Amino acid sequence: MSGANCALVTSAAVWVLSWLGCGRRMRTVAAGVALGGFVLIVGPDTSVQRAAIMGAVLLVSSYGGKRAVALPALGLAIAVLLIIDPWQAWQPGFALSVAATGGIIVCAPELTEGLRRLTGAPMWIALPVAVSAAAQFACGPLLLLLQDGIPASGLLANVLAGPAAPAGTGLGLAALLAGPVSPALGQALVVAASFPARWVEATAQVAAELPFARWDWVPGVPGALLLCGVEAALVAAWLLATGRLTRSGARVIRPWMSLGLGPRKLRTWVAVLLGAAAGALVGPTLVAPVMQQAEVPSGWRIVACDVGQGDAILLRGGGAAPGEAVLIDTGDDETQLRACLRQFGISRIPLLVLTHDDRDHIGAVGAILPQTARVLIAPPTREDREHRPMVAQLEAADVSWEVGSAGDSGDDAGVAWALLAPDRGLTPASRNAASLVMRADTGGLTALLLADTGEAEQGPLLAKYDPAQTPAGDAAAAGALVADVVKVAHHGSRDQHPGMYGAVHARVGLVSVGEGNGYGHPARDLLTSLARADTLALRTDLLGSIAISPGDHRGAGPTIWAARGRPVSSDE
Repeated sequence: MSGANCALVTSAAVWVLSWLGCGRRMRTVAAGVALGGFVLIVGPDTSVQRAAIMGAVLLVSSYGGKRAVALPALGLAIAVLLIIDPWQAWQPGFALSVAATGGIIVCAPELTEGLRRLTGAPMWIALPVAVSAAAQFACGPLLLLLQDGIPASGLLANVLAGPAAPAGTGLGLAALLAGPVSPALGQALVVAASFPARWVEATAQVAAELPFARWDWVPGVPGALLLCGVEAALVAAWLLATGRLTRSGARVIRPWMSLGLGPRKLRTWVAVLLGAAAGALVGPTLVAPVMQQAEVPSGWRIVACDVGQGDAILLRGGGAAPGEAVLIDTGDDETQLRACLRQFGISRIPLLVLTHDDRDHIGAVGAILPQTARVLIAPPTREDREHRPMVAQLEAADVSWEVGSAGDSGDDAGVAWALLAPDRGLTPASRNAASLVMRADTGGLTALLLADTGEAEQGPLLAKYDPAQTPAGDAAAAGALVADVVKVAHHGSRDQHPGMYGAVHARVGLVSVGEGNGYGHPARDLLTSLARADTLALRTDLLGSIAISPGDHRGAGPTIWAARGRPVSSDE
């Protein structure tokens, strides 16, 4: 976009002076002045600097009567920027800008020609598709280092947003020039420029929500290297198929002139390379997700997602629609949360419960807001005062939300749930004290989710709901803590009431905890308390994501499935 904007500004200056009858050198000087003014207005962004230096190199070449060549100009721009600030080499924006520009320069002309030849598409369609594909191809491995998955909808989004970018730039610059002369005209042009900007924003939002908008892929450096291998195989197959590695003549790349492949060997090599690329592409994007979902038990009711040092619990009743579940907290790792939702086939969240505002419980909320119907949040605390970034994020996403408190209940995704704490009207002192405590009935399994409560919060819960402590005849309160499964409070910290887990009588205790965490979670005292209560402790740091299903026959304990273990019964 930065290169396109710079080209738009310089082309406009050249067109105006051409219309006035000025010569080539005068037009080149005017284009350089316009380019410098544009950079001053926009600011010294990395991509703008790169585009401006490239434009300056091309203008100097044109001024001297030389044929402008873009690739050496890109190389000079990179060298100049790194000499000025070598640390830019570590900035993702710089790397993506350079990679996209290089991909467009090298690949877009050939792709445009190929699209026109194969499909008969006119230039105004073939060119933007080729430019977007070339940029996506070049940036793909780098993007995997910044986010999970391959953004397959990016090609469509860039093609649709492309025409709006120069329109917004042109109208914005016109507003800037017209404003001092006629404020009314400047304001009108600003309003006009807002429509292309809204078009770009809407395109991004719609494209991100399309089916299969993002393909599964191996994360991190291994995924980037694998994608580089796939792209290298595709490029090699194309070079062989078009004769650039085998034929003699002007189009030959010299080091490979001695290959001397015959027609049959040539076709064989092309087929092998294409097959290898297709196999490597289909494996992570299609085969691996299908296999992961196939091994998950279909009748699960409760899942503790492995999101590191954080909480993300899925609840689903027997009558839930396909692909939907209640989600309790999100953890702080969007990649791990998305992976868990994909593995268990969850695409819609009718209710998201954010038990409190700590990052290890809400940090990844942005990853699932587009598929969330409504949100239940904890009450404000004296720590938050009036500013809650999480609330601002929900409102910006236009997601319905409400504050929960004891007595609230509902039925979502086949799960009958009720909140046990905190009491309505209180302003807790801390976020942990504000934690929403939920009891859920999934139809076959009941669960008690204690969020990040500590001994100070668990004591009143026991006084209110423990059958041994509640007043006689209070049937509604008595036994509310008893459940088949308990989500252990605060990742298994030492801050627990000694009688809590004995009162719950759970067969299974889920400890959502990060591997090798520095907090000492889960604490040895906590694990001892669970053992005394005959509660089987299951830890996500050891087992990965954990799914719990009702027992296979009457009286049997829950069946447990773990991503890094075998299916077992809690009776074992």
